[in-house]
Amino acid sequence: MRHRHVCTGVAVLAAALIGGTAWAQKGTGEASGMGRRADKPPIVSLSGTVKETKVGPCKLTTGRSSEGAHLIVQTRDRTINLHLGPSAAVADVLKAAPAGQALAVQGFRTDRMPADAYVAKTVTVGDRTFTLRDDRLRPRWAAGRGGGRGQGFGRGPGWRRGYGGCF
Repeated sequence: MRHRHVCTGVAVLAAALIGGTAWAQKGTGEASGMGRRADKPPIVSLSGTVKETKVGPCKLTTGRSSEGAHLIVQTRDRTINLHLGPSAAVADVLKAAPAGQALAVQGFRTDRMPADAYVAKTVTVGDRTFTLRDDRLRPRWAAGRGGGRGQGFGRGPGWRRGYGGCF
């Protein structure tokens, strides 16, 4: 019985620490991802030349990754900050689009984003098209239902059958 109380206390403490981190990553963007919203923003076509690549913390993320990849793109009339996604998930795009590379983008923005910021749905570099989000604007790297945890967090085959664990 004492073991159960200790495990429960540890679980509550871990949830509080992880939960605080997750909320801190929400930033000034939307409260949830675009894939979950019924009203989708319009998709716009942009083209230009990559001026710079930025990889680092993203203030507008709604995802779990704290590090995002951005391309600073010079279009015909302005400079935009193109949000790609987590750097590990978009490494192939970053490799194909170094500074000086021309590209075309299908992207979107919301009213809560700065005027020069867009989120990439597809990026076309030369004859290669990278699809980063599907038609519902759900990122291709997003986990499936349940966050990719299969039967649900902590509820695998040994759930409450004496196979160890705190619960």
